[in-house]
Parts: sequence; structure tokens; C-alpha cells
Amino acid sequence: MDWDWIDEEFSDIKDVAFFNVPFVVIPPKSVQKAYFGFTQEYISCFGDDATAKAWKIVGEARADFAGLIGADSTEIAFVKNTAEGIGIFANGFPFCSGDNVVVVDQEHSSLLYAWIHLRNKGIELRVVSSCEGLFTVDDVISACDNKTRVIAISAVQFSTGFYADLASIGEYCQKNNIRFVVDVIQAAGRLHIDVKRMGIDYLACGGNKGLLAVLGVGAVYCNRRIIEQIEPTYAGYQSVVNHAKPPAITEDFSHLIWHNDARRFEAGNLNYAGIAAIQAGVRVIQRIGTEKIERHVRELEDQLRSGIESLPLHVQLIPNSKNRSGIVCVYYPAHAEDKVVGILQEHKIHATMRGGYIRMGLHCYNKPQHVETAITALGRIALL
Repeated sequence: MDWDWIDEEFSDIKDVAFFNVPFVVIPPKSVQKAYFGFTQEYISCFGDDATAKAWKIVGEARADFAGLIGADSTEIAFVKNTAEGIGIFANGFPFCSGDNVVVVDQEHSSLLYAWIHLRNKGIELRVVSSCEGLFTVDDVISACDNKTRVIAISAVQFSTGFYADLASIGEYCQKNNIRFVVDVIQAAGRLHIDVKRMGIDYLACGGNKGLLAVLGVGAVYCNRRIIEQIEPTYAGYQSVVNHAKPPAITEDFSHLIWHNDARRFEAGNLNYAGIAAIQAGVRVIQRIGTEKIERHVRELEDQLRSGIESLPLHVQLIPNSKNRSGIVCVYYPAHAEDKVVGILQEHKIHATMRGGYIRMGLHCYNKPQHVETAITALGRIALL
């Protein structure tokens, strides 16, 4: 790890132990420059050629994000967030009444709610029950039958840090003509995701966590072989093929011709500044390498778990190391929440507190000394 460069990029959090990436990241300097720089340039040139410049950024960002996840740039589209990305697939896929979708009971609303909504259209939702926050590939497969059209799952569960065996589920989906839809917001940028190797058909990801970007922008991947099966929810000149000469909008009012690649999912002007931020974040990640980042966060997780295993606190266990994601959830005494907050603040620890637990997520900028700080703080919390 090039710590001099990393420390400079993440100088805004150099004096704290920042573990809050499962909620929101503090963007590195290059991401901030890209995000704010887009608007500054827009203003300085009085908007001249603003959209042409913006779409150049979009094209470059497509290629960069595609490279991060092992896809082709024609399979990438940009959206507002994970929920919109999942909704595009759920509302556009050609389901038939009686088809079913398989999900896990731990899912975040950004993945889950789109499928619950489909029940109004005669689609059955099959929910896999987890056991103490864990589930197996067999648990997922056992919920499927010949009417299963989609398995929809988060790569990493937001409430436990459990990292699903995506490659095994993807292999099953490919053998059984089931579409594999994955929410990777808790994984992308921190873990090595390869959509082809993992058999992922469709992927959605917000930019404000592991991708090191900002709120209000995200990306989707859709495998080329199924792109044209998905009817876009919205239409705009960006999403269709149009040969009319400006200022005419169209010469054919009878139908639309959608782009035959992932651009069909982009309607209207996009969050160009946010996309510039995603591009910059991906380039930070690529400079380090996702495989190296994954090894790093797993090593830090092992350090954290080893340091707190003897404490009288309930820690979300993930026995199999392959299911660990660099996220650790520790439950604290419910009666002592104010004191817990005070201890974390005293140690300059930023982590998610919700539902009676502290969720700590690790990324490339975290160091062993940050983990030691967390171990010390949790030791004090255990005495409350």
C-alpha cells in the first residue's frame, strides 16, 4: 500500500478512525476535485458545450467502471442510486403471472422493495430465512423451482457483513436459466467483483460507499445477452436512436427505437458531476487494485475480531472467512447508548450505530492502528 499517497488522498479523515463506509464514505481529494470541478468548469465557460463535455465524462466513466467489475462499457448505465437500478430491472423484465423471485430475509430496502411491489402483478416472492444472520447457497437453491425467474441478493448484507458465495449462486442460475441480480453497494470497491466469473446478469450499485464517490449517483451493469429483454421504465432522447435533424425531436411518432446497449436505461440529463466523482473514485481504487484492497480489509477484520473475541459483547459471527467482507457488527448494552456514543467520540471513531449495534466497515485507508483504537474503545464499552 502506498501510504503516503493514500494519506494525502484521504487527508480529511487522517485524524480519526473512520469505519462508516457501510453508510457513507468521505470522498478522497481526487474525487472532490472531479465533483466540484465539473460545476466550476460549467460556470467558467458559461455552459458552452456543457453537455458535450459531460457526455465525454460519461463515456470515460463507463469504461472505468466496466473495468472495475470485469464488464464491457456497453453493459454499463448510470442511475441515481441502487434502488433505481434494481427498479429498472424489476419493472422492465418480462415476467409472467405465476413466476417467482427468490430473496433473503436480511435484504436492504433498496434491493427488497422492488420485488415486494411486483406481488401486485402476480409475481410470487420467496423469502429465504437466514439463521443468526447467515445463509448458505443450498438455502437459496432450495427455494427455487421451475418458475423461478430471478434470484436477487446483496453481495454483502448491510446488517451483518455476510458476503454471499456469488460465484456458486451465479453458476446455479446459469445452469437453470435464472437471472442473477446483485446489489453490490457494500462490496464494490472494497472486494473484488468480477461479473462474468460470478455469473452475475445484472448489478446495481450506489456511488457513496465503497466506490468512494458521492450521494445521488450510481451505476448498473446488464449482461449484453439480456439487455434487450428489459423494457426501459423511462424514455428520453439519450435512451433511444433518433435520426431526426435538430431542432426536430422525431419524425416518427409511432414508436421508439431503444439503444441496444445499456444506454437504453438512461433517460434525460444525468448527474454528470456525480458520474465524474464515480470515475475518480474508481481510478483511486484501480490504482491500488481491488484484490489488494480485499486482502487488506480482510486482514484488518481478522485483527479486529481477534482483539475483541474475549470481550463480553455479542459480535455478529461469520465463521467461514470466505463470507467475511471487512464489516464487523458489535452489539452494545441497550441501556448505555449515550455512554457508548461518548466513548466512540472520545476515541474519534466514526461508525454506524443503529438497532443496538455498532457497524464498523473497513476500506483501503484504514490501518492497524485504527483497528487498535476500535479494540480499546470496545473494551471500555464491554465494561458498561
